[in-house]
Amino acid sequence: MIPNSGIEGPEGPPAGRHAGTGGRPSRGLLITVLALGVLLGFGMGWVAYNSPWSVKAGPPVLYDQEMVTSLFDDARRGVVEVTVVRRSRGPFSSSEFRADIGSGFLVDDAGHIVTNAHVVSGGEEFAVRLYDGRTLPAKMLGTSPADDLALLEVDPVELDGIGPLPLADSSKVSPGQLAIAIGSPFRQQSSITVGVVSGVGRSRQSVLLRPIPDLIQTDAALNPGNSGGPLLNAEGEVIGVNSSVRVVSQVQIGVGFAIPSNTLKGILPDLMSSGEIKRPWVGIIAPQFSGSLGDAQEQAAEAGIYISQVCNDSPAQRAGLRGDSRRLPDGRGDVITAVDGISVASLDRMVSYLNSISPGDQITLTVLRDSESREVQLTLAEWDICE
Repeated sequence: MIPNSGIEGPEGPPAGRHAGTGGRPSRGLLITVLALGVLLGFGMGWVAYNSPWSVKAGPPVLYDQEMVTSLFDDARRGVVEVTVVRRSRGPFSSSEFRADIGSGFLVDDAGHIVTNAHVVSGGEEFAVRLYDGRTLPAKMLGTSPADDLALLEVDPVELDGIGPLPLADSSKVSPGQLAIAIGSPFRQQSSITVGVVSGVGRSRQSVLLRPIPDLIQTDAALNPGNSGGPLLNAEGEVIGVNSSVRVVSQVQIGVGFAIPSNTLKGILPDLMSSGEIKRPWVGIIAPQFSGSLGDAQEQAAEAGIYISQVCNDSPAQRAGLRGDSRRLPDGRGDVITAVDGISVASLDRMVSYLNSISPGDQITLTVLRDSESREVQLTLAEWDICE
């Protein structure tokens, strides 16, 4: 019951007389009109509250829980737990074996499973555990350490009724979009974490000390065992392969990275053949940050990629590129401003372009030297350690 407020409405001017009656409206008529007004207002409010355009009061909704639950029920069937057996030296014997855990997901109906290269690196035996608890032996096919991607293969007959996860177009991913990770953190199979895409176009170095460009950053929790599992969008499509997390003072700080699905699409046919995929190599070292450079070098580096060192016996050395050296008149190295006519403002941007071509291809670099622009042609080699 709502208590009476004790506030009455203001009195209006004297009511007009009814024609032909010579008197005021009756008390009963006023009560009837007032009751009808109350009922009409209540009815209109009820209709507005239950209309599809109304905003009903209630706790804030972070995401569509039913949608996420349904997506998880469908996608988890195509996600696997990857077990890798490695040989390691033990204190009491010449060698011993250990089993490490990662994640992966089905990418087609032929039994191919995507995971990270660092998950399977150095492994001697491989197995995958399906969502229903069955464990299948797996064979390692191709790997790309430069991209931290690898492909396993299992008997497709054992996967009857289990569909692959579709790959999205990662170029359409934007910050703020829903991001869902599924995997086996700490051996907890079929675990789900939900967050958003925190950023795109990020970069981290691979085990080959080569940048992995165009990474997707997410705040969806990633932990040991999530590596190789899918990062999904709201449609249940794979936007990335979970790869790493940012660690500060041995503490994970909630910043995860996934290799974009378009990178996977580009090398998937090559991964289906056994062996290691070799990415192109120019043969330079370029600082990601210019804080250690002098003012003159920093100003030059703003135009493109400042070369601090040219690797021995590299395409860059054979093409005559110059790195930072005291033997030069001004001590400054070359600055790469474009590759095949495409402007490159960072090493990550150049690597992203080089990923679209292959070792053995010829490229044309636009180089700034002594304040003059010139073009230099070189033939790319396979990625190598800089000496």
